[in-house]
This record gives sequence, structure tokens and C-alpha cells, in this order.
Amino acid sequence: MRRTLALFAAAALVGCGQPAEQAPKSTEAPSAPAAEPAPVTAPAGAYTLDKGHTSVTFKVNHMGVSNYTARFTDIDAQMQFDPENPERTSVTATIDPASIETDYPDPKTDFDALLRGKDFLAADQFPPMTFRSTKVERTGPRTARVTGDLSFRGVTRPVVLETTFNGGYPAGGMDPTGARIGFSAKGALKRSDFGMKTGLPAPGSQMGVGDLVEVIIEAEFIQPAPAAPAPAAS
Repeated sequence: MRRTLALFAAAALVGCGQPAEQAPKSTEAPSAPAAEPAPVTAPAGAYTLDKGHTSVTFKVNHMGVSNYTARFTDIDAQMQFDPENPERTSVTATIDPASIETDYPDPKTDFDALLRGKDFLAADQFPPMTFRSTKVERTGPRTARVTGDLSFRGVTRPVVLETTFNGGYPAGGMDPTGARIGFSAKGALKRSDFGMKTGLPAPGSQMGVGDLVEVIIEAEFIQPAPAAPAPAAS
């Protein structure tokens, strides 16, 4: 502490008693301005999820020493996309909790079945999870904060997804499916808010399964190309 005060005092005396030396002129070329994002060429309208190019994974703290990661495989979603007015874009999604997959290595324990059971996902007791967006706030040229209602285990709570639009293109070219758009998103929720309290650590402890769940989404949506016009009658 004494040495820090002495250095501070010396710096103050130098600053008051001597003219400041001019910094040498930089010889480096000024950095180029950040490139503007490419214009969005994918058309507005209704899109459906490309399930083969979509993933929903989640992480939850385990015993305070790692973030256990698992995923859902039965996912569906629809989007109304408006590139000119992103705030008008909307999305609905459905996840079957019974489709959970882990990498638990012990063949004697069906860990996925345990997580599907009543103490955790309760997949047999409740309908599939649903997410319905209620608000889209643009936060940057290609980013947005998407707020929506998540219904899970008979409870509905608001959830926020920080979302990045990765790009897209119109129908035509080498992609036979039509127009395509893609997004990355991250969010978090407390599982206890949805009645899932099994394994929660005691207050002041990390011995258990954490309450906070981080969700990571990679998703592509497609819009079928318009049907080709029928040939004119001869």
C-alpha cells in the first residue's frame, strides 16, 4: 500500500512540474472501418425448421466441478420472418422432452430414462415444451433479444434468447429446398421455476445439480421455392 501511494505521488509531481512529452506519431495505417453486414436477400414470409441442421443443447452445473451437457432431438418450429422489420418476426417451437439424449457411459443405467421420469422432465405427465415469442428487440445489425413464453411441466414463464442472424439466401442456385435462413441463440432459465427441484444443492453448497440451465440453439429454417408456372397450352 505504501509503495502504491509513493508511486501515485511521484506521478502527480511529474505531471504538475514538467511539461508532458508529446507521444510519438503513430506510423501505423488507420484501421479500416468495420464492414457493413451483407444485405439480407432471403425473402420475408413463413419458414419451417430444417430439423437436420438444428440442435438444442443445454448445460447444467454438476457438483460444482463441471457443466454437464445434453441435448434434445425431437424439435419443431415455425417462423414468420421479416428482414425489413425484424421486430415483426415471430417464432414458435416445440420440443419433446422424451427425446433427451446424454452421453452417459454405463450400460447398466438408463440415464436418459431417469431424466425423462417424474423427478426431472416428467415427459409422460405433461405435454411437450413450447416456446412462443412475444417480443423481438433489435440489438445490433444482426442481433436481437427475443422474449417468449416457455411452457414446461405445466408452468409458463418468460424466457429471453440472445439471438444472432447468421445469414440466408433466396430460392435458387444449388440449394433445391428453396430459401434458407439461420440463427444462433443462447438463453438461461431456472429449473426450479418449472417445478424441477430434485437434486438442487443445499444453500451455500454446490453438491448437487445446479438450478441454472444454459440453453444453446443452432437453427436453420427453410421456405420452399415457389412452384414453377405450368407450361402454356399449345
